[in-house]
Amino acid sequence: MPTLSIHGDVHIPDNLIHALGLKPGAELAFERQGDAIVMRQVKSKKISRVEEGPRILGYTGSTVTLEEMDAAIAKGAAQSL
Repeated sequence: MPTLSIHGDVHIPDNLIHALGLKPGAELAFERQGDAIVMRQVKSKKISRVEEGPRILGYTGSTVTLEEMDAAIAKGAAQSL
C-alpha cells in the first residue's frame, strides 16, 4: 500500500499508471471529495499562433513573416493594375 513520504510524495501503483495511460511529465490535478482525494490527468489545450502553423503541420522549409507576406501581396496587387 502506498504511503505518504516526508516530502508529501506518493507512489502511484504501476497498474494504475498503465491503466490510465499516464506518461512521465503528465500533469495531474487533485481535488478533495469528502474524505477522499481524486486525481485526474490534466489535458492541456494547445493554443497555437499563426506563425507556428508550418511547424505544427510538419513543414521544415523556409518561412516568411506576416509582414513579408503582406508586402508580397501588395506588390502583386500593384503589378496587376
